Amino acid sequence: MDNEQLFCDTTKCNASVVSADTLTPAENYPLYGGEYKIPRVLAEFVIQIDSESIIRLNEPSYEIKRIEKQIFLTQCRYIAPTDKVFIEGYIRKNIEYATKTCTTKTGIGGSIKDTTVHIPFKAYTKVNFGEHLPKVKPNVPPMVARYFDEKRMGKDMREADRSNIEIFNEPVYCELEWSAVFDADIDGKGYPIHGFPNEKEFQEFTDKSVVYLCMKLLQKQQVCLPDAKERTKKTPSALDNEWNFLISELSHRK
Repeated sequence: MDNEQLFCDTTKCNASVVSADTLTPAENYPLYGGEYKIPRVLAEFVIQIDSESIIRLNEPSYEIKRIEKQIFLTQCRYIAPTDKVFIEGYIRKNIEYATKTCTTKTGIGGSIKDTTVHIPFKAYTKVNFGEHLPKVKPNVPPMVARYFDEKRMGKDMREADRSNIEIFNEPVYCELEWSAVFDADIDGKGYPIHGFPNEKEFQEFTDKSVVYLCMKLLQKQQVCLPDAKERTKKTPSALDNEWNFLISELSHRK
């Protein structure tokens, strides 16, 4: 047996170059839109939301000791090209209250309990954008070009030129700067505690809250320095179909 047969591997080998190609360069064209892309404050405002709710405690109580309140937003949505913003959220209230376990002729014994509730709210508000408006470009409608058939008697069903342009916009988003809650808790259905004329037990009460939210509307926009405005100007194009105007101005546009 020679050396070639002695060291030959009978396992089939599939290693190979399946395909290879040399790519041609793709052209790119500069687009001068600005030097920085930063969050721009579009509007800052304080919104007042009034809320009324009926709260049920886990157990009957004769006195509310303390209520901790926090505001949480679940939605803040600007609708282009209007000046309306829709806001949703809830007031988180942790309620500490005293419960009655026993009474004597001169005292009430019990314990401190707590209940946590989420009071939902929703509202919309009209925003004054002032100098800076949201920059939102809608998609250009799709276009189709048709041709005559060979006999020039109608359109050629087998041939058409089409265009479809999709534009992606930076979303307008919110920041909650601060919040304030002023409330009143009203018990209208209490039951007197025997022997204590000014004490009542209740499990439900009405909560009236006035909520103030300081909001900022922002959008990432491409901006340029003041001395660079001239060289960043670009000629109008088919994509310059912006929703950066209020719907009330639509009647003034030709």
